[in-house]
Amino acid sequence: MALVSEFLGQLTLSYGGEEQTKFPTVVPAKDFDPGQDAARIETAIKTKGVDEQTIIDILTRRSYEQRREIAFEYERIAKKDLNAALKGALSGSLESLMLGLMKSTAQFDASELKSSMKGLGTDEEALIELVCSRNNEELTEIKKVYREMFKKELEKDITGDTSGNFEKLLLALVQTKRDDPSSVVDYQKIDDDAKALYKAGVKRKGTDVATWISIMSQRSIPHLQKVFERYKSYSPYDMKESIRKEVKGDMEKSFLTLVECFENRQLYFANRLFEAMKNKGAKEKVVTRIMVSRCEVDLMKIRSEFKRQHKKSLYQTIAEHTKGDYQKALLSLCGGDD
Repeated sequence: MALVSEFLGQLTLSYGGEEQTKFPTVVPAKDFDPGQDAARIETAIKTKGVDEQTIIDILTRRSYEQRREIAFEYERIAKKDLNAALKGALSGSLESLMLGLMKSTAQFDASELKSSMKGLGTDEEALIELVCSRNNEELTEIKKVYREMFKKELEKDITGDTSGNFEKLLLALVQTKRDDPSSVVDYQKIDDDAKALYKAGVKRKGTDVATWISIMSQRSIPHLQKVFERYKSYSPYDMKESIRKEVKGDMEKSFLTLVECFENRQLYFANRLFEAMKNKGAKEKVVTRIMVSRCEVDLMKIRSEFKRQHKKSLYQTIAEHTKGDYQKALLSLCGGDD
């Protein structure tokens, strides 16, 4: 029986509903001694020229909870804040990555959202990635942490920073009104939604974006997967092609991100990483964001999707497109070659 339930558990997972199980590459270290780790980090920081390797070895191979204990011990022995010490000792992309690891996944996502909306101009790509790829559970936690960290509602900042349909879509997603997956398959509703999506877009002149937003922000993921399948029997184009024909700019990117995540969220992240490392250098901000935010969630699965899709491992790709201590830290988070 255990085998059957285990198999069913994996089945729901591969079916792309809300993921049940975690697939981290970074797990709690065995025989963990926070005092010893803190002392080693203090020595590494004090070393002439800084011993980055030791800092990387420790912080990338401990879970967030363990890093918190290290920070507590560090403050006790060094009489200063570990974040401040890391800021002083490190720089550039390595510094961003290490400081990112000192936050919980939700805190990191919340601060990435905040910085995507800070100052002049918005980093729409980051905003789209963070809002459109996170599930209900993640978004609920991010909103709570955002409020604690910045004394402001995430919705309020989104409203202040975006406008029009883009704003409406992001707000609809952040309001986490999505249905939970149901064990009952409602074929009538699947058909109705498929028809509604078609009538709101490809079938008419112009696009009734509001209908698209409400269906894509409120229906459960397994339901939407079936809707997109059914959609093909009404529309000459599949959902992604329809999106490309109907909307442009941020709306196009947002809807495509949603559909890709509904279909296979880990493949979406794998493709984002691939795109960020396509050219000679790497878009380090994107790479850092995905590696830090997913290493304790599903990076193991992202790795296997990466290999399957791009015929090359994530590990080798990082090794080719990054360098120095930043590269070492990424490879350690990656947790191995495939």
